[in-house]
Amino acid sequence: MHKKRLIIIYIIAFVVLYVMIYILPDVLGTLKSSYAVQYGELSVKEDAVGVIVRDENVYTSATSGRANYLIRENDLVRVGTKVIDITGEKHESDEGLLELGKKVKNVAVNTGDYTSQADGLVAYNCDGYEGKFRLDKISSITENKINNIKAEEVVNLKRQMIGNKEPIFKVVDRSKWNIVCFLSDKSHIKYKEGDGIKVGIENAGEKASVIMSIESVTKKKGKIKLVLESDRFYKGLTRDRKVNLKLVDSVNRGLIVRNSSLTKDKKGVQGVMVKDKVGNFVFKPVQVIATDGENSVVTSNVFYDKSGKAVDTIVTYDQVLTRP
Repeated sequence: MHKKRLIIIYIIAFVVLYVMIYILPDVLGTLKSSYAVQYGELSVKEDAVGVIVRDENVYTSATSGRANYLIRENDLVRVGTKVIDITGEKHESDEGLLELGKKVKNVAVNTGDYTSQADGLVAYNCDGYEGKFRLDKISSITENKINNIKAEEVVNLKRQMIGNKEPIFKVVDRSKWNIVCFLSDKSHIKYKEGDGIKVGIENAGEKASVIMSIESVTKKKGKIKLVLESDRFYKGLTRDRKVNLKLVDSVNRGLIVRNSSLTKDKKGVQGVMVKDKVGNFVFKPVQVIATDGENSVVTSNVFYDKSGKAVDTIVTYDQVLTRP
């Protein structure tokens, strides 16, 4: 009886060891999360909040009366072009508009002939920031100043009756304008002075897309101060101030892998774990072209390392381990 128990215990122990050594690893391998890599497209983009910076002058009326508008909103005018005719009876000035005029007094032009003193775009709005967010003040623009901008402060200057010293129109220089925004220095986009970038601009539901140049990149206290420049016109150029941005650095094509799949071997080479023909996961080097922070686009079939040596890499439909 005792011998039978020993034999049974021996058999059970043998079976358990066999399962642990030969069967369990294969079962666990099949349970590992993996996916088939496929060819695709990856847009490298980032959201931000920025401020439109432009040179502009606000014109105030030297008289009062009834307005006859000669130039349309956003029309481009030359020096000496008459923008408004003001004729007729006197009109009492509006206190709110007078206060607005005081806010922009450093960029105000008092006019009695209502002609433009510079080439530029005519606009019939004023937000009081015309003297604060100018090209020569970019160095003093902080993230806090951008956050404190109130969109509801934009005033429509177009009206029938004009009072003395009230703002009546402005002329915006379109030869160059800027956007300033602040980003985390952990950004996955590598911003470089002189590079071009596609910028999606949104304000009050209106959307536009402009190709801009990176004028400067300044890193300080965990932030990047990004200054973009352009001379291109878009519909909200003369009115927008604080805007939502979508910075699109590039659109890349290749094999798409999840960033959680990326690992390194003992030599520090970056790669992924790929299932081989017998079901084992083996290391394969990869070359990351670009990343959006969650996924990366990598080279297919073969790439060349820093020494110019050809390196075999992953191909379409390779089974890649999600988390090595």
